[in-house]
Amino acid sequence: FEHKETFRSGGRAAARGGYTSVICEPNTHPPLASVPAVREAACKARNNAGVRTYFKVAMTHRRLGRRVAEYGPLAALPEVVALSDDGDPVSSRALMEAVCMHSAPWKLPLCPHCEDSPRAVGDYAAGVDPGFEPKAPYTNETSYVERDAAMARKYGCRIHFSHLSLQSSIRAVRGFRDARHGRADVTCEVTPHHLLLSERDGASREALSVNPPLRSRRDMEALQEALLGGRIDAIASDHAPHSAGEKQQGACGLLGVETTLGLIMTCFIRPGRLAPLDACRLLSSAPAEIFGVPGGTVTEGAPADLAFIDPEKGWVVDPEDFESLSRNTPFAGRRLTGRAVGTMVGGRLVYADEGLENRIRDVFLPGR
Repeated sequence: FEHKETFRSGGRAAARGGYTSVICEPNTHPPLASVPAVREAACKARNNAGVRTYFKVAMTHRRLGRRVAEYGPLAALPEVVALSDDGDPVSSRALMEAVCMHSAPWKLPLCPHCEDSPRAVGDYAAGVDPGFEPKAPYTNETSYVERDAAMARKYGCRIHFSHLSLQSSIRAVRGFRDARHGRADVTCEVTPHHLLLSERDGASREALSVNPPLRSRRDMEALQEALLGGRIDAIASDHAPHSAGEKQQGACGLLGVETTLGLIMTCFIRPGRLAPLDACRLLSSAPAEIFGVPGGTVTEGAPADLAFIDPEKGWVVDPEDFESLSRNTPFAGRRLTGRAVGTMVGGRLVYADEGLENRIRDVFLPGR
């Protein structure tokens, strides 16, 4: 799907957004479900991305949701950091139990996407048992969270829930962290669009098409409250590039890497709702710890992966100025304050705002 994004364009977009590392989902063609596929992708990333690139690989064989994948050979690859079927839940309860049982020895976090999908809706109609009574499409997120967290606790898996969107899901995660009921090794993330937009926002339906969908204002405010209360572990960009034609045809997903930092700085840090170091934890150190990747801290001996941020830099989100090949952002025209002006990976400057490159080199790379 290189008409949507390439390693080069995606890497440049990530670096411009202040990201030194990214983790790719396995929703490629062919899917990231085999050693050769991962090795080929990793080679392309090393040669083109500019930022550190890691991969989630499919939880089920070829990401088809029918049988367990073979995890051992994939888990041995250093670029593989988690298991996921990306935009599809594992709709069968029996299959998800088998995933938890067979993945536990490899210690890779499971990253289920607990949203409904066309495949999941078809499975319900075909009589697949998810372990709960399915409700209307796109309302079953919390049921999946409860089911998958219980299975992960049973088999000793680590589980990280991607882009939660409902107040009830946050409550469910909190319950599984409660030692009185048998603590589960569970973490979760939210996205900027679920934090800042609700189903009542007036942009076009195509622009706001995303899965899980935008929720009620009450859910949005509950996510914000949970974030500020320390009950959310990470903020994820959920970067999902699509062409204009694909969005018009209903493709779900929004861009994220070039706007996430500016949105969090503008909407949470500048108003004093979130301390800068707490934002660093949510955007950097906690994700690095969850997925076991280097970086995320500024300490002696750590990789020199650094984002240089101007907290007073004002800018307007202009999709035509993006490094990404795609333009599907709901934040076009939004005025933001705070932006990455330089990004360094392993001590090498991979992005610098106009006029900054020489200043950074003078300070950090004297004599070069």
